[in-house]
Amino acid sequence: MHAPGHALPLTRRLLGQYLMFGLACLFFCLACSLSLAWRGELTERVSIAAIVALLILGLGGVVLHRTVALTSQIEDQLRRIADASSSVETLLQPLSGSGPAAAGWNAILDRVANQMSLADIEKRLSHSLSGVSQHRMAEVLSSLPEGVAVTDAAGRIVLANKALASFSNGPVETSLIGKRIDDVLSWAASKDAQAIQQKLAQSSRPVVFELQQGDELSDGVLRVGRYLLVDTERSATEYVWSIRDITQQRLAEETRNQFVFTATHELRTPLANIKAYAETLAFHDDIDVEEQKRFYNTIGAEATRLSRFVDELLNVSRMQSGALALSRNETDIRRLVEEVVEHVRPEMEGKLIRFEMLLSPKLPKLMVDKDKVAASLVNLLGNATKYTPEQGRVRLEVEADAGEVRFRVEDSGIGISEKELPKVFDKFFRSADERVQEITGTGLGLAFTQEVARLHGGKVLVHSELNKGSQFTLALPA
Repeated sequence: MHAPGHALPLTRRLLGQYLMFGLACLFFCLACSLSLAWRGELTERVSIAAIVALLILGLGGVVLHRTVALTSQIEDQLRRIADASSSVETLLQPLSGSGPAAAGWNAILDRVANQMSLADIEKRLSHSLSGVSQHRMAEVLSSLPEGVAVTDAAGRIVLANKALASFSNGPVETSLIGKRIDDVLSWAASKDAQAIQQKLAQSSRPVVFELQQGDELSDGVLRVGRYLLVDTERSATEYVWSIRDITQQRLAEETRNQFVFTATHELRTPLANIKAYAETLAFHDDIDVEEQKRFYNTIGAEATRLSRFVDELLNVSRMQSGALALSRNETDIRRLVEEVVEHVRPEMEGKLIRFEMLLSPKLPKLMVDKDKVAASLVNLLGNATKYTPEQGRVRLEVEADAGEVRFRVEDSGIGISEKELPKVFDKFFRSADERVQEITGTGLGLAFTQEVARLHGGKVLVHSELNKGSQFTLALPA
């Protein structure tokens, strides 16, 4: 018996119809026999009638079998496809024969096989490209200097790149999987921890904040951004985090702000003095000649101070654009040093500083840019004078040997801490020491001196101890 809803096979349906036809034939023969018997002719023609009926049934069966053979095979294959769970290509078989039904079926199989082959190739290619794309994306993420992470709604990391591991001092990015992003970035210890948590908890909208990793900017500053990850295939809430180290940017901004403050002071003080003395000279006719000379000298000194400051700014601009060039000429070292000392001597005398100068008896002439080397030496001697207390000591020593001339400036001044020593040649850098902050300065002189030494193929060396003094050496090739 067949279950309800399943149609009988075509062959069985046709055979059933054939048997019904056969039974009809038998009933017809029986009727004929009865008719013949009624007329008394049964014995003469009954054998002929039976043979004819049997021949008709046999011929009909042969024709029926040949008719339904191909159709039955097609139906059987289609039924196996409907009932089986395996792939279609293992269930479909070509038909033998040259009839139109067999040819049509075999053509259908060829097209299905081609479609399946193309689908298989496309599937393999898609899988291969997907693997290549994922590997390529992993390489891109690993090469980014910014930290990138993906976290779940609870803040646990499910994906991280190498840069994030470096921010957290972790060995590799896989060690961060499962950790909380706030633990990795250690913002709980930040003074802005509460404000950060409030920002993040308010909504799933993008959030950007800065995270200072210590008491000072030099300890590190990170810019952290959180963005909602939109994934149409997954309903879980996830976030993408980007972490960028902006320490150098913030240090540069702080240095620039410090420079603006210093520059404002450097400009305002001389201008105020010039204005005050000029107004005094303009509105008071009873000033004696000596007092007038003193006023004029002060105005000249302040104008020179302004000019020197403007020259420093121009030099920095040329240094940044790479346009600081040398004009080399043969220069007498002894005369150059004497001119530099005369330039700085009034300031030394004003602070009662003991100055000592030692020159090697045989100093060669150098092919240098005299003005720039002189400005560099003025910077070194000027700094030594500025940052040495009254009645301190400044020493200038010039020596030549092994194809090199060294200008060594020593002082007994404030000195430089070991922590700040690597920064002394940075543009606009000034020590955080309160004693240094009380003294005017731009933080440009040493940067200029180092650039001049580099352009000449030389170098500037520094050795300093806090509260004991400093030693700067400008070395130029002979």
